[in-house]
Amino acid sequence: MYKKMIFGILLTLIGVAFSLFCFIHAAMNPWDYNGITGIWGSFLGTDMLFPFILALLVMCVGLALCYLDAYGKNK
Repeated sequence: MYKKMIFGILLTLIGVAFSLFCFIHAAMNPWDYNGITGIWGSFLGTDMLFPFILALLVMCVGLALCYLDAYGKNK
């Protein structure tokens, strides 16, 4: 019962940590990507958009696992 919850918490923490790293890396390195500026241009210029989206997906999967384990109908 608790193994799935712990796995979900770990996935969520890994997703949060990696997405925070990607966001900070993009914010600290301003970039002008073919006229696109701001955080969106930084994500594109530093090639951090795909890892950021992947980290957000991992975080969402972890949150979904925690939710299903806590409020699932199998109880």
